[in-house]
Amino acid sequence: MSQDLVPLRMPALMGLFQQVLDSSLIERGAVQGLELLGHADDFWRCITLLELRRMAEGGNAVAQAELAWRLAAGEGVAKSYAQAVQWASRSAEQACPAGEAVLGWLLYQGHGLPKDHGEAVRLFERSAAREDGRGMTWLGLCLLRGHGLAADVPKALGLLHKAADRGQRQAQYVLGKLHYDGQHVAKDHAAAVRWLQQATAQGYAKAAELLARCRFFGRGGARDPAEAVRLWRMAAEADIAPAMFCLGMCLYAGEGTPQDQGEAVAWFTAAARKRIAGAMFLLGQCYTFGFGVEPDPEAGLAWYRRAAERGNREAEFELGEAYAAGRGSGGQDMEEALRWWRSAARQGHARAQVKLGHAYRWGDGTGENKGLAVAWYRRAADGGDAPAHVWLGECYEHGEGVAQDLIAALGHYRAAAAAGDAHGMAELGRCHLHGIGVRADVRRGETLLRAATEAGWPSALGELERYWFAQGERHFRGRDDPASLAEALACYRKAGELGHRRAAFMLGECFRHGLGTAPDYGQALLWYRKAAPLFDAKVALGDMYYFGQGIEPNPREAYRWYEQAVEQHEDAYVMYNLGFCLLHGHGTRRDPRQAARWLRRAALLGEANAQYELGSAYYRGTGVTKNLKLAMKWLRMAAGLGHDEARAFLERVGKGSRLN
Repeated sequence: MSQDLVPLRMPALMGLFQQVLDSSLIERGAVQGLELLGHADDFWRCITLLELRRMAEGGNAVAQAELAWRLAAGEGVAKSYAQAVQWASRSAEQACPAGEAVLGWLLYQGHGLPKDHGEAVRLFERSAAREDGRGMTWLGLCLLRGHGLAADVPKALGLLHKAADRGQRQAQYVLGKLHYDGQHVAKDHAAAVRWLQQATAQGYAKAAELLARCRFFGRGGARDPAEAVRLWRMAAEADIAPAMFCLGMCLYAGEGTPQDQGEAVAWFTAAARKRIAGAMFLLGQCYTFGFGVEPDPEAGLAWYRRAAERGNREAEFELGEAYAAGRGSGGQDMEEALRWWRSAARQGHARAQVKLGHAYRWGDGTGENKGLAVAWYRRAADGGDAPAHVWLGECYEHGEGVAQDLIAALGHYRAAAAAGDAHGMAELGRCHLHGIGVRADVRRGETLLRAATEAGWPSALGELERYWFAQGERHFRGRDDPASLAEALACYRKAGELGHRRAAFMLGECFRHGLGTAPDYGQALLWYRKAAPLFDAKVALGDMYYFGQGIEPNPREAYRWYEQAVEQHEDAYVMYNLGFCLLHGHGTRRDPRQAARWLRRAALLGEANAQYELGSAYYRGTGVTKNLKLAMKWLRMAAGLGHDEARAFLERVGKGSRLN
């Protein structure tokens, strides 16, 4: 199970961006409940607090309503619901519709007064009857949800349209959002954009944030990431949490604005303070990988935990990865890893579902349960995760957790391949190559395996190499038949061209010895070189250079290949060759002592030529102290193995001939 530390890549990142924006986790607008939060109407916004208070104390009912709102919202003044109630009450006592609307809002929210939806609606109705924009808007929202009175969607929409047509920016925003979400009205992004533009033009920050989404994703008009960034910045500076997150995302990814991960971190931090879980998760990424900040894995884990505790499934997955890899202070903890993966998996996180499948399949951190493994793989596959189809296909192919079903396995591999998954292409290619669940089709299998390699699954070519080499071996076993040898040669060539070293060596053998083709030392050298990492190929190259097969004799190059070969494997033949070269100065400086050491090692392993050369050396005292007893011992051993020169040597010694 891989636990590599890898940051979320751009496609996944932008997918997460859209998912978070479209989820209910980032904000609770008209879709989730009443939009009775935010700024009031634009009335008297330019009046200073000091002047507003002077006018309110002078008895101006509208000023009293505005002062009440500022105190309730904390705009330019410390928030005080008690004082807001006092000023809203004084305004409402003068039958001011603005004051009645603000007092109704305080009652609706239960701020400074006991919550009372019925009384709030009564005040909204009084305010709306005198065509106060906020009164109409807030009454419309109550009618949409049936808060304080029976729901009446047509009447609600009528009030909202009336307020919006009169320039009430919150009503314009609500209509835009209803069209954006398709709630109570047909989903119509173009209509949403029209209403949101009107509200944004009046400085309504929430409308700017939603309009930015439309511009970023091209909903209701052409895609314009730069304009989206401008709108998100406007809303973020107005303290709108989703806009802070979105602006940070654009800066982080360089979408619609030059990349600036340092500023992105600042906005993520601001959004995290507003409890945006997605921002907490991305702070985890930034601190873990050092994007925009100095790397601090511990801080990264802390942010992941904060996001995970708020239900962010990406953070839950990352926590699982951290515990599985032992990146936390307590080392590896598979129990905790499984707990967080399970939490993410229950929210539909495909990679977490696959991780759980692996854990149950191989008993990693939990009891082995292949049935549960299949269940988790299936959940991920049903959710559209291509890699999960591959793992599920493996289970069906090998009968792990399910009855073996090669047709079903093929179907899952095909689904993964159709989604562009390189591993899926490789497995489907393997099935076509070997006829697993389908009639064998070598050409189709080869095409798929090559496509898988190009798509980033390099081991796919290994499957193809092994296939052609196995075919070559099968035909080579029937080498008494010339046609079979020719087939073997063709298969070896295909495997060798794909990089199969043993196949390349076999091609060298065929060309060198004329098996299935006319002898061709040039081709033999070419294929031996391709197989050079193999011991056998090194020996063959040494021999060809020494004896001048297909090339001018080159003892120095031969000696170099023999040296490399003996480093790889202590082979008696190669050690003899090294000893012989050193003894006679072939390809290297003559060194009888070193030669004797190599010859002795080869002789002890039963190499007759080495035994003969060593016996001769002891007889003559070449590189060793002259010793006739040892000379006879080694010469007799060589002769016993059928070495003709050793026999002749012994015969001449037996006749009393003196040998030089």
